[in-house]
Amino acid sequence: MNTRPGHRPKMQHAASLALCGLLAACAVTPNAIRDQPELPADLARDLVAARTAPVLVTKPAAPASLPVPRPADTPSSLAPSRACTAVYQGYVIYPITVCHPPSVLYETLDASAAQASATGSAPVPAPRNFKLTSHPLVRLGFPWFCTTRGGPWYARVEGAQICNANPNIRSFKAEILGAPEPVVVTWSGTLADVPAPLNLVAISQTGEFCTCCSGVMCPDGSCKPNQNQCGVMPPAVK
Repeated sequence: MNTRPGHRPKMQHAASLALCGLLAACAVTPNAIRDQPELPADLARDLVAARTAPVLVTKPAAPASLPVPRPADTPSSLAPSRACTAVYQGYVIYPITVCHPPSVLYETLDASAAQASATGSAPVPAPRNFKLTSHPLVRLGFPWFCTTRGGPWYARVEGAQICNANPNIRSFKAEILGAPEPVVVTWSGTLADVPAPLNLVAISQTGEFCTCCSGVMCPDGSCKPNQNQCGVMPPAVK
């Protein structure tokens, strides 16, 4: 039977998870895991099979439709002649849970208490350990070992202005690239309006790119109705 190439990674990870389940028969749950508190139901509900490893991981939040400021029917005096997108990079805090299946490698899992670290002036929450006993992939008597970590994770954030709208209200998109699974968070407003549980603990602006709302962009970055108004300079960027 032929299998489409795009489905092979998912099938391989499904097979890996099944194998881990079989290995559970050979595993003895250490007391350090058996004595952990149960993973809260709201965290367990969001677990799915990871795309890159035979573990369960917090399901990346599906990006909502990016909230875009509504352009005014008549451009206001605040509306810029061009719209710019600010680019930020750095580290963020975002809670992600990873659960490991029972196996002969049980003893290699670190179930000890972890200490909180810090990034800049913002404290990073200490990792929390749990056991998972209630999930479709969990066999009775063989709990999975879970750890919830806040990071810090590397992330890239873009804040885009919208033509004919208040330039102080931007559409933001944060891509958390350093987490076990990519996560995307969107919001509208200012950088400070970031929604919980995302925390921008250590990011800084690293660049900006702009487009003209009308006309053409001259080599000096200004916007003009046509390239003839750019002056005697190299050809304008359309």
